[in-house]
Amino acid sequence: MEATLILGRMPEGAQPEHFRAAGPWCFAGREKLFPGWENSFQFAPEPLCDVNILAQTAREACAIFADNLPALAARLCPHSAALPDAYWETLLAPWGVDVARQIADRWQRVKAMTGTWGDLPLRVPLLPENCAFRFAGEHDFTLYGSLGISFNHWLFSRLLEACWPTAWRRKYLPPVNKVYGNSVPPALKERVKHWARRILLRLPFPRLKGVSLWQSLRFSLALAHTSRGQDSSLPLAATFGAAATGADAHLPLDPLPIFWAALPEAFTRLEHPRALRKSRTAPRLRVASVLAYEDTIYRQKLAVWRGRGNRLMYVQHGSGYGQMRVACLSAVVEYSQHAFATWGWNEHAGCRGNFISLPYPQVARIAGRWKGTGGKSLLFVGTEMPLFAYRLDSWPTPLQLLRYRNDKARFFTVLKKDLHPRALYRPYFPVPGTLKDADWLLPRFPRVRLCTGPLTRQMLRCRVLVIDHPGTTMLESLAADAPTVLYWSRDVWPQTSEHEELLGVLAEAGILHAGPEEAAAKVNSVFDDAPDWWKGETVQAARRQYCARYAMTVAGSENDCWVNTLTKL
Repeated sequence: MEATLILGRMPEGAQPEHFRAAGPWCFAGREKLFPGWENSFQFAPEPLCDVNILAQTAREACAIFADNLPALAARLCPHSAALPDAYWETLLAPWGVDVARQIADRWQRVKAMTGTWGDLPLRVPLLPENCAFRFAGEHDFTLYGSLGISFNHWLFSRLLEACWPTAWRRKYLPPVNKVYGNSVPPALKERVKHWARRILLRLPFPRLKGVSLWQSLRFSLALAHTSRGQDSSLPLAATFGAAATGADAHLPLDPLPIFWAALPEAFTRLEHPRALRKSRTAPRLRVASVLAYEDTIYRQKLAVWRGRGNRLMYVQHGSGYGQMRVACLSAVVEYSQHAFATWGWNEHAGCRGNFISLPYPQVARIAGRWKGTGGKSLLFVGTEMPLFAYRLDSWPTPLQLLRYRNDKARFFTVLKKDLHPRALYRPYFPVPGTLKDADWLLPRFPRVRLCTGPLTRQMLRCRVLVIDHPGTTMLESLAADAPTVLYWSRDVWPQTSEHEELLGVLAEAGILHAGPEEAAAKVNSVFDDAPDWWKGETVQAARRQYCARYAMTVAGSENDCWVNTLTKL
């Protein structure tokens, strides 16, 4: 009997013997309708488990964007050629690379599906080409395009049409017309906050996460000079284009219509300058906020700044930087600028950039501040579980995330039962298109409670912190000197050799473990005497060595380090 291959949402009542799933995303938001779906349904092969294929696909995504950038600019502005490349690179890179990542990843999955099942008689429901998707802004595209069922179904349909197996039979579904983004005018309070944010974003050093207003003003004064030395910015075409890297995805179609389908409405409202003259003075440097990823108006101001010959600097705002074996979006958007401030590292293997290590205020503020000597709680912190592989970096694939989620249950199964009432579970904040998290775990372990409120406060007061992934909380907990037990499958989270070396140091000290059972056994053995265990010289030496590279602090104030560096850039 002919089976049906589902690219989008699995229809209610579908039986595993008659339906196949292109990926776990087919069950996003429908897990209750299909008990045991992760084991009963057959999934298409996962092509990006091999880190080398993943790295090549990330390079191809960067090349897709870099090579199509002139055409994207020309579509948005009839006089695009009159504006400097730096203007269009700065303005379009965050969104453009995001779209290119989805194209490159989905093309790999289409090749895997057709290569494995291409000779089987499959019926495949497709979405037609004339679907319409309206995204208010770049963030809406990420949430509802990159992670959205309908947009991905449409994208899979276009790629499959271009390489259709003769044994398959297609059926077109009715077109969809989706609008994403808030069209309701914001309340007065939100408008005031938005206005205040706009004011702060004008500063040469805007308010960043963990940076106080006073620091922002002081660091802005340190940038009140012309930028010295040669510009270290990287031109995108010469750095990431297919001609420069040899990374050609060999797409079966012209990707530009996909970009147009993903175009946020915020771009269509922009008015572009007729020309941009070089600044009359020598170039200056300003620091860009991470809000540049989703604030189109702010990013255009940065684009004008760059187009006039000035320079930008980004600042690390979390984990992964300098650690992930494969980095895609950050390499194009942030590393390519004149400078990038890190939390201690000065090299990210496989990436180019002017990396400057500095003690970050967010880390300095919590360094050594753990106060949980008398604490009674076990805090377990998880991370997001997207069912679409939308990142193209060192992150578990959708099928690997099923194992990641199951590992949480394995941890609490081995954890001593008298510790369950003391355990708090902290899920990632809700994101569309992800696996069920706390509502999957907590019913299985009813004595474990949900952790709510500010995470930092909970982290500084818990007795033991458990983290099942390499993330920002891990860096903060080690800097705060909180007793921490880590575990994850290191083959699922590919890291650079430099980071792997220091992870080995944490493993030898009994901080990092290979799996959930070992981590739970460690918690069982040290929980009662956690402060004494954590203050042991072997553990502390490993912690200090790791933090020196990835969560550095300095004696005294970090402000002098920043001021001295900024005045020399």
